Amino acid sequence: MIGRSKKSVQTTLQFVFFLLVTLVFLVYISYFIISESHKIKTQAFESVTRDTQTASAFMDEEIKSVNTVMQNVAYSNLVKEHFLIYMNKPVSSGDGNYSEMQNIKVLTDLLTAIMGPSHPVDQIYLYSLEGGCVGVGLDNSNTADHVSDKPWYAELQSSEDNRLIFCDRDERLAKFFTYEDGSRFLTVASVYLSTYYKPQGVIEVKHSISSLISKLKKIDTGVYHEKIYIYDQTGNSIYSFTDDNMAELYAASVMGTDQTVFDESRHISYDKNTHLFVNTSSYSGFTTVIAIDNSDLYRPIYDYIKANLLIFAGFLVLILLLSYVVSRIITIPVMKMYSGISSLHTDEESMLTGSLEKIDTNIIELDTLYSAVMDMHDRAKASMNREIVLNNQRLQSQILALQSQMNPHFLYNSLATISAMADEGMNDEVTKMCQTISRILRYISSDKDPLVPVSEDVSHAKDYLECMKMRYEDDLIYHINIPEEMKDIRIPKLCLQLIVENSIKYATKNVRAPWIISIDGRMTGIYWEITVKDNGPGFLEDDLKEINDKIAYINQTDLLPGLEINGMGLMNIYIRFKTLYHGKHIFRVSNYAEGGALVTIGGELDLAADAQETAGTEG
Repeated sequence: MIGRSKKSVQTTLQFVFFLLVTLVFLVYISYFIISESHKIKTQAFESVTRDTQTASAFMDEEIKSVNTVMQNVAYSNLVKEHFLIYMNKPVSSGDGNYSEMQNIKVLTDLLTAIMGPSHPVDQIYLYSLEGGCVGVGLDNSNTADHVSDKPWYAELQSSEDNRLIFCDRDERLAKFFTYEDGSRFLTVASVYLSTYYKPQGVIEVKHSISSLISKLKKIDTGVYHEKIYIYDQTGNSIYSFTDDNMAELYAASVMGTDQTVFDESRHISYDKNTHLFVNTSSYSGFTTVIAIDNSDLYRPIYDYIKANLLIFAGFLVLILLLSYVVSRIITIPVMKMYSGISSLHTDEESMLTGSLEKIDTNIIELDTLYSAVMDMHDRAKASMNREIVLNNQRLQSQILALQSQMNPHFLYNSLATISAMADEGMNDEVTKMCQTISRILRYISSDKDPLVPVSEDVSHAKDYLECMKMRYEDDLIYHINIPEEMKDIRIPKLCLQLIVENSIKYATKNVRAPWIISIDGRMTGIYWEITVKDNGPGFLEDDLKEINDKIAYINQTDLLPGLEINGMGLMNIYIRFKTLYHGKHIFRVSNYAEGGALVTIGGELDLAADAQETAGTEG
């Protein structure tokens, strides 16, 4: 149909498999959410209920520990005996006799012994109804405090079992703790009866809630991120979740019920996003509340769904792989043809030398089509090979012509130098220079290879410099520094002599002697380069611009200019480097900051071998 996109067989099969598996998984996950969510919610409720009972048990354990110490004091006959003596004169004001002071010491020692070395409580206060208080623990004191001044005394008198359990902050003991929770204490206060069961005082035993908090915090890091709250009989908060302002709101919801159920956990829906689990202790009357959010309650369901999604992703990959195998079986004849044809287009060499492998698709139409493609490829390969041969012949002719243009250029300059030396009567120098020129001409006239080792071209440049030094004597100074490992690298013939000749030509015309020529080589693990530097006036800005414009033109058009180049020189070298190194070379022309011209040639190390191979092929 018009406008309808075409799809391959493989794409169609993969789409069908994907759609089928997705539908199956959606059915499965929907069933899981409906059937398993209630079960997971029940398990979560049971887990949080156990945590509520555990927190309540921790609270009762702390209170029972305090109550045990209180009972040990209440039932100690020795304490009763010495407390009776203390009641007669409770406060040692400095005028008491030795026996009274000794009695107080014995009484405090008895209370200390009851507390024991493990210190299950932090403080014991023993009050006389007539006034006076003995303290043992954190606060070892003997004061005139009256128990009736305590804010909890009236509530203790009205209690049915003469016992009161509460939690408060005690300023007398707060100074012994550096943190807030340490100054709040679980307290058990009880009427102290004499041997004849008559009230004679009050026992107050205290223990910091810090140990209780450390136990509760272990529960607080549970899977469901429970928030624990503990309230006393009147709904006052004893412990609440850190940085939480919901304690009073939860207390109003929990403590507002008319009937209290002891030692049995209850579930209260505070709002649509919060669940409260409540347990009230029959021993202490304290209420433990754990609050959890819906998001935490259903977190196991979400985690299970995520795990199933990962399993589904793996299963989907398996199905896609299976669909790929099936589609390959169906489309293998076409894929064979495609693989055979595409393998010839990876690079130029495979297109020129490779050939299509004959295959049998077992389908008449495809066999006929593939045979036609093979014939077309063979004709195209023959045509491209003919074109390459013609291009190689043209490039070889260009390189030989460029090289031959330098021979008369150098010979003309050399003969002019010999003529000048002969006029000055420098016969020995003329003889030596003729021998040197003989070597130079023999080197120039050899056309067997457009590339030579660096060592040969450096030797030729040195011969040329020696000729010039015979002419200019000490006015010409040259330095050659080529690393040994560079001497086998092959470069275009005569390039160094041409650069040196150009340096001497302009340096001697515009700068006073001495004239200094330096040839320096450098090689890294990736490339090599040779720099020729002089102390002449350097390149004019117009000359630099002209050279760079010509180089840019060659690089942009990928066309070599004609052989009629004004003055040959540097452009001759650049054209030969570009031709033999396939454009991947180093060629820089610039001025030295302290004066003089810089010409740098070079290339990548692996390309030097390629250039040699290209030159050998073209030769």
